[in-house]
Amino acid sequence: MKPSTNQLVEHFFRHESANLIAVLTRAFGIRRLDLIEDMVQVAMLEAMHAWKQRGVPDQPAAWIHRVTKNRILDSLRREKTCEKAITLSGQSIDEQESIVDQWLEEEQIPDSLLRMMFVCCHPTLERKTQIALTLKTLCGFGIPEIARGLLLPNETIKKRIQRAKISLAESNVKPELPSADQLTLRLDVVHDVLYLMFNEGYSTSHGTEPIRDDICEEAARLCHLLCESPCSVPTSKALLALLLFHAARLDARTDEDGAVILLEDQDRSKWDRRLICVAQSWLAKSKTDQPTTIHLEAAIAMQHCIAPSVKQTNWETIVILYSRLLQIRESPIYTLNRAIALGQAGDTREAMAQLQSLRNREDMKSYLLLDCALARMHELEGNTTEAIDSYLIALSKAVAPHEKELLEKKLRKLAE
Repeated sequence: MKPSTNQLVEHFFRHESANLIAVLTRAFGIRRLDLIEDMVQVAMLEAMHAWKQRGVPDQPAAWIHRVTKNRILDSLRREKTCEKAITLSGQSIDEQESIVDQWLEEEQIPDSLLRMMFVCCHPTLERKTQIALTLKTLCGFGIPEIARGLLLPNETIKKRIQRAKISLAESNVKPELPSADQLTLRLDVVHDVLYLMFNEGYSTSHGTEPIRDDICEEAARLCHLLCESPCSVPTSKALLALLLFHAARLDARTDEDGAVILLEDQDRSKWDRRLICVAQSWLAKSKTDQPTTIHLEAAIAMQHCIAPSVKQTNWETIVILYSRLLQIRESPIYTLNRAIALGQAGDTREAMAQLQSLRNREDMKSYLLLDCALARMHELEGNTTEAIDSYLIALSKAVAPHEKELLEKKLRKLAE
């Protein structure tokens, strides 16, 4: 389905605002972020009004860049601290304006966006705050959109972002790329934020909107930007592959009413084969002698994407990959998924034993997906009554409406 004109306009404004904020913050500093965002917003509103009256200019991005730059320079010139605020390394106002023009050139914008990405993912900020600031600053999302995506009140998001700006300004954080000795540590944080950000849009475990395509798209876009930069490492490329493997299945994960469709029931003809090929290419580029958990998760996602059906999936390979994951990092979720793969591979008895042992863990007692996994093993063994009992236990733990709807649908199917 082609995007509407309004969607295209929204997409343009969203990304141009992110480009402008990244460049102007690089030029004028994090302390000016509120002013910069205000001026960008004014320029966007001015553009919408002017373009309705006189039509869209030949170079709309350049038009907005010029208007925003002029507005912020005019605002700063009116301040007593003008020279201090806009001067870099003793340069004059005219010289600084020339630098901003240079940074606003198309080939220079990715560098400013990358610098801003490291600012938004600064390790002194909490994860949810890092995600919120990234969505606001680099993706052009409004406070209500972020609040819906992160399932938090508008006021909470607003306060988190404001506190983050104050913290970064007080710490005098510069929009700079990390030094060589800091790059690995800072990249780990950026990878985590992008992965969590994608999961916020992709997750089906909570919320009234089970899948937020726009958040997924923005996480993948920023990850691609990172992969095309000199800062990229094999893990960056593996992360992009992982996100694209998941993104390729987005259209098949919900029905026309927005209800979630499980992997086993998805129409695989709706999977984006082109995107799967792109993901495979990035995974190949990520090859390393020391694969990370992200490499292995991407390899598992690829096995699902290239399989003609659930039954024809190479579950034995997936079991091996989860075993390698558990060697790197002990995780009850990895153990749960390995047990499911083991059951799908035919060893339901051992899978059931491992799942039952997970029930003894305090942190898994309220985890409804464990009950769903047990129900699935009962299904594979042909024990419909036991499967229904496990799904009913899961239903009692469900919180989000789409969780309850999905489980009720499953129960009806089993009852029939």
